[in-house]
Amino acid sequence: MVSRENAVVLASGTLALLLGYGGLWLTDLGTEVLIGTILFVGVVTPQLVNGYIDRKQED
Repeated sequence: MVSRENAVVLASGTLALLLGYGGLWLTDLGTEVLIGTILFVGVVTPQLVNGYIDRKQED
């Protein structure tokens, strides 16, 4: 069984890659913006989401 944290990280990583490839093919955004999007969605967002869920479960 997959833990909640792993599911959030997997979903965020998948979304980050889809946004990166979609942004590369469908927009004229620079690579810096796309790399920033991938890092934010794939790294920062799962930490924020898991932290939020952990705080809600403590209450």
